[in-house]
Amino acid sequence: MSPYFVLKIVLRLVLICGSSVAAIFIYLNGFPITSFFVFFLVIVFFVELYFAFYRPFQDIQKTLRSMLSEDFSMQTSSSRKGEIFGVLSQVYEKQRHAFFEQESVKLIYDNLFNGISTGVLILRKSDENDWEIFLMNLGFAEIFQIPKFASWHNLQRNLPQFTQKLESIDFSTVQQTLDIAVDHKEKQAFSLKTSTIQTYNYTYFTVLLDSVQSIVEKKEKQAWYDLMKVIAHEIMNTLTPINSLVGSLQYYADKEQWEQEDENDFKESLKTIQKKTVQMLAFVDNYRQLSQFPQAQKSHTNLAHVVESVIEMMQSWANEKGIKLKFIAEFPEIYHTIDPNLTEHVLVNLITNSLHALGKSQKKEKEITVRIHQETSRTFIEVIDNGIGIDPMIREKIFIPFFTTREKGAGIGLSLSKNCMEAQDGYLNFQSNESETVFLMTFV
Repeated sequence: MSPYFVLKIVLRLVLICGSSVAAIFIYLNGFPITSFFVFFLVIVFFVELYFAFYRPFQDIQKTLRSMLSEDFSMQTSSSRKGEIFGVLSQVYEKQRHAFFEQESVKLIYDNLFNGISTGVLILRKSDENDWEIFLMNLGFAEIFQIPKFASWHNLQRNLPQFTQKLESIDFSTVQQTLDIAVDHKEKQAFSLKTSTIQTYNYTYFTVLLDSVQSIVEKKEKQAWYDLMKVIAHEIMNTLTPINSLVGSLQYYADKEQWEQEDENDFKESLKTIQKKTVQMLAFVDNYRQLSQFPQAQKSHTNLAHVVESVIEMMQSWANEKGIKLKFIAEFPEIYHTIDPNLTEHVLVNLITNSLHALGKSQKKEKEITVRIHQETSRTFIEVIDNGIGIDPMIREKIFIPFFTTREKGAGIGLSLSKNCMEAQDGYLNFQSNESETVFLMTFV
């Protein structure tokens, strides 16, 4: 409370007391009308004193209620900064600024979340209350063809199958696929990722939902874009010099007399065109191999024998390069239903790539290990080299047809190997770091 405000109250009290004494004194001295007028002034002073106290505290009450209800539409008076609620006014203005700043940030996040195709649902609850919807983006609403609900109970009524799934996992952190029938149609597969965040007052449960079909379509589309870039690059590298050489040949053809140097240049141009044509034919033949892949002829085969035969075939090449090539088998006989020829083709490609990779390594001890083992109904073959690893910048591109980092490589080895494994209902994956690369052949 400011001294100025206290001084005004004290002066008002002194004035009221003095006026009251004066009114009594005048009345006792036989002037009733004058004393009545003075008493009326005393009442006016009392009323003015009441409002002098009431108005500031009324403003304080309004300010506190506005802050409590987060209604910051009220404007505080800048002329009262020195009065009792001056500090409160400053707090109010600070809270008001923070509130509108928070609303702006929320608007930005809403626009950000609504601009992505991934379905995002964020639930929130306190210890005393049930779950409530904190945020639902347009992507989530469009997946299920529903409006953007603000109530968890409305979501339970409209998406019982989905909400029951969340309840069955007890709103815990999971990452799995989920089959849901949307709008009473056939079931669709979705990738479900959930996480839980605990704050001081609330528990937040985040749900990320992606259509598996959309993910696959995006990856396929990106793979085609990458493939078209490689094909266009290869074609342009072939046709551009050919086009230039054809112009030179036309120049020589228009000359009436040739010198010996012209004749030599003409022959060299023809040789270059022939060389580029052969390269283009090889490129087209590689593409034909990818597009006309033979069907697998599977049989019950001892995989250990297949690996041993490949090791024996590649051993001399490894010895020439000073690379140790070894084989580790869990059992001497490991049977699985495979295509032996396709499997051998994959192993040769993978070991060849490892030999080239180790050729760039500066390590003294270079080693390639082929390991075979079984887990339940699956059989695994690992091709491990201790080379320099695969550059992180190209790891997503190594299975793209015609992509290669070798000067004379065709860029179809890993693509064909992946096709060979998929033709046998298997998989080909890899892991790599700065000191080791592992290609994993999985037979299911």
